[in-house]
Amino acid sequence: MKRILSSKFFSLGMALLMVISILGTSFAPSEKAYAAEPSKAVTSATVSEATYAVTAAILKKGIQSDWQAMGLVRSGNKLPASYQTALESEVKTNKGTYTNVTDYARRVLASTVIGIDATNFAGYNLVEKIYNNERMINQGINGVIYSLLALDSGHYSVPANAKWTTDKLVSEILSKQNADGGFTLSTGASDPDITAMTLTALSAHLDNPAVKTAGERAIAWLSQKQQSHGGYGDSSESVSQVIIALTSNKIDPTEQRFTKDAHHLIDRLLSFRTADGGFAHTLSGEYNTLATAQAFQALVAYQLYTKGEGGFYNFPQPVKQPLAVSAMVVIEGPQGFIAEGNVQSASALDALKKLTTDKKIVLDLTSSSFGDYVSGIQGTKAGLYGGYDGWNYAVSRGGQWIFPSVGMGDFILQAADRVVVYYGGSETQVVGAVTVAPTKVAAGKSFTVNVQKSSLNWETGKVVNVPANAVQVKVGAITVTTDTYGAAVFPTGTNGGVQTLTVTGYSPGKAPSVARYTQRLLVSPVFADQKSISSWATTSVQNAIEKGIMEGIGGNVLTFAPKENITRAQFAALLLRLTNNLPNGAASESPFSDVKSDAWYYGYVLKAKELGILEGVTATTFKPNGIITRQDMAVMITRAFKLQDSASASTFKDRNSISSYALSSVNVVTESGYMTGFNGAFDPSGAVTREIAAVVAVRLLDIK
Repeated sequence: MKRILSSKFFSLGMALLMVISILGTSFAPSEKAYAAEPSKAVTSATVSEATYAVTAAILKKGIQSDWQAMGLVRSGNKLPASYQTALESEVKTNKGTYTNVTDYARRVLASTVIGIDATNFAGYNLVEKIYNNERMINQGINGVIYSLLALDSGHYSVPANAKWTTDKLVSEILSKQNADGGFTLSTGASDPDITAMTLTALSAHLDNPAVKTAGERAIAWLSQKQQSHGGYGDSSESVSQVIIALTSNKIDPTEQRFTKDAHHLIDRLLSFRTADGGFAHTLSGEYNTLATAQAFQALVAYQLYTKGEGGFYNFPQPVKQPLAVSAMVVIEGPQGFIAEGNVQSASALDALKKLTTDKKIVLDLTSSSFGDYVSGIQGTKAGLYGGYDGWNYAVSRGGQWIFPSVGMGDFILQAADRVVVYYGGSETQVVGAVTVAPTKVAAGKSFTVNVQKSSLNWETGKVVNVPANAVQVKVGAITVTTDTYGAAVFPTGTNGGVQTLTVTGYSPGKAPSVARYTQRLLVSPVFADQKSISSWATTSVQNAIEKGIMEGIGGNVLTFAPKENITRAQFAALLLRLTNNLPNGAASESPFSDVKSDAWYYGYVLKAKELGILEGVTATTFKPNGIITRQDMAVMITRAFKLQDSASASTFKDRNSISSYALSSVNVVTESGYMTGFNGAFDPSGAVTREIAAVVAVRLLDIK
């Protein structure tokens, strides 16, 4: 964070390299050199007094940088809530994307020091943006230094196949050490600031013999270059950085090696104090924000060292933040359905808030010692029927019901959870299981629907399932009430096609006996072109339709069109359904002129682009009705499911026809069995039909 350099040479400091707003600012170098006044031996009181004064100065002026915030936290001060709010807002505004790796590193350090896991800060994984960064060395060694500091600060795990593991970062740093033992930004003479910053970054890796040796050489160089006034040149920042480096390496900055003519590093740093408690860049200067931030960190680092509490950047383990996942939320009122939708949220309450916001539904929350709870939705308040009736919730996960014992705000979601918020009384239950006999329902033929309802036995903690008697089951236009055993017999059958089976338990003037439930029911023949579906694809097509990951083609007669090519828009929707990344109701404006807001695929295309699964044909067009080739299908599958690259050599006889951008993806999906070739060939440019897509989609269901 150094702004100006000595009268004899320019030395790039931390702020110059990491704070973009400083770049381009010019300073007139002074021709006058300063020496520190003789000082008394350093005492803890002197350092404590200086630390107290600089803390007060920073708080008085307001936190002006993340570096100041780090100093405040490491010195035991509590930051105002507004700091975290502002940091999160800034990251969201930039959508978690920055130009340089140091931009990511600074924000990772800032979020980690306040105890938040940077792998999910404001909904973005800033750590991944470091270890897979393509511009790691664009800023010389500076990017590598701060990337290593950031990853180590929160003890973040890095995948073995990352572009930059911590071992790779360490190796890159060691390769840049000059013959004299020092380091510089890129090329040229060794620099005290860069050498010190490098030592700080390497301090967490002293168990590596090569690091230990390199560190000893760098320390020797810094000792040799220290001047008679106790510092380096006439700026305070170099002194600050060396103090941080030495204390990180468990070396006392007042020891003999760093004391010249009775002046050690702490003496020199304190000589830059200003009357208002801050620090100047040069001895004759006034309060300087950047110099103050670095001096503050150095003083805190020295105090941590004297207490045996580790280096400045040895932050406590951050609190793991729950990840926002894709979940379905359904709201069922006392006499009818209210809303449903897919949202990205971490908790059940956050999911409900997002859905009600998207659907413009009034949500009333009441605060209590147990957290916020739902007291009303769309004007329906608890106690509607004069009893203990009100709003409840349950979560369906993997086909099993969960009846949480915590408030919605404390229930952490998992991907594909289905949160049902329903109005009910003490007797209201949820539908636990629905079975149909025979399993394959034929048009016009009799069939039976068996319904069970579920509730939690609070004494045993187990879910109890019993027959759901006297509930209404509707299929098509026919409604049947279940008997004592929970069976609803449909004697006259129903029409063929994809029908909706609905179970309700509404009663006039009282809470429902069960929360509304729906599922798909395939009644054969499902499609008018059923016989056109290849025998090898029939079961997959039925499974894909039944699970809702593919749809038929509507019109007066429902068809599947198995031999038609699947379009780009259809494939985008398919992949999003498979990965539980359905779009929500608040889609942003389309960047594509041929993707209109009234098209069925509008939200799907925008979501697929946001996730990087599909790109436009050009910057402004998507070509939603364009076809998907087999090699493009392989690429999109690997993107959607984040499958690892494959270095295996292709064995297909037409491997030379597979485009280079798709070769690894083709190998991955074929090795995993998600796609197959034909007679030893892959046919990379062949179009994908709807029945082929159904077969591949059902295979991909097992990945989730």
